[in-house]
Amino acid sequence: MKKIWIILGIILLSTLVVSCQKDNLKLYHLSAGDHEDMIRSRIYLKSEYQEHQIEWTSSHPDVVSTLGVVTRPLFEEEPTIVTMTAKVNDKSYTYTFTVIPLTNREINDLYPSLNDENPILEIIDYEELISLLQTKQQALIYLGFESCPWCMEYLPIFHKLAKNTGHEVIYYYNFRSVRTVIDNELNPLFQAIIDLIDSSYLVNHPSITHLKWLYAPTFIGLKDGEIKGLFTGAIEGHQASSAYLTSKQEEDLKDIFRNILSAVKPEDPCGC
Repeated sequence: MKKIWIILGIILLSTLVVSCQKDNLKLYHLSAGDHEDMIRSRIYLKSEYQEHQIEWTSSHPDVVSTLGVVTRPLFEEEPTIVTMTAKVNDKSYTYTFTVIPLTNREINDLYPSLNDENPILEIIDYEELISLLQTKQQALIYLGFESCPWCMEYLPIFHKLAKNTGHEVIYYYNFRSVRTVIDNELNPLFQAIIDLIDSSYLVNHPSITHLKWLYAPTFIGLKDGEIKGLFTGAIEGHQASSAYLTSKQEEDLKDIFRNILSAVKPEDPCGC
């Protein structure tokens, strides 16, 4: 009889654990650097669970849309508490997020995941980018855009390593508007960028394979009239909209970035 009660106890405990796990079901993924009490970037809301479609509603759709797009309160306004509800197969799951206001610092508001009050990111325009790629003077360049989840996660790693190794600026160009395809050919503005990069660093377009391409994010190191290193895209197996980098993936990425940064290491002003 004692064994029967033990078995029944195990079954009951297992049932409670499974029930608890279901009640705490997480049907979203936060942008790098964010947490539920500090939302600054997009929330990646799952569209289905166990082959069932998820229907999302928002208490403040003007702040967090049902697609997870976040519009932060303006500088000096109060944070907004948003309740998101996911309905899955007649069961509802409710999540609460606090969306914090903008900081009135452009770089920090574009890339809040930097978590750095003195970022070395400097925004440049298209002509300045082309000039850097043509002259290949010593420079670090980041190409990407703030709605890219890989950009939001990888840039802070590159940025921190760059600052720690004495670099004073990373030039940033948002290439989203020019990185387009028109009639199965690259936008001429993007083609001009591609033409200035050695083909060994380029990848094929994901669907139009005769076109050369750069993914977001792209990090470039220039020095002595040539490209010393370039990384484009994602670490293999990393899906940034649903998972953060594993420890192994992060270390692999850091090794790639260290190689780029060491190749364009700033000159020691004292010649030591």
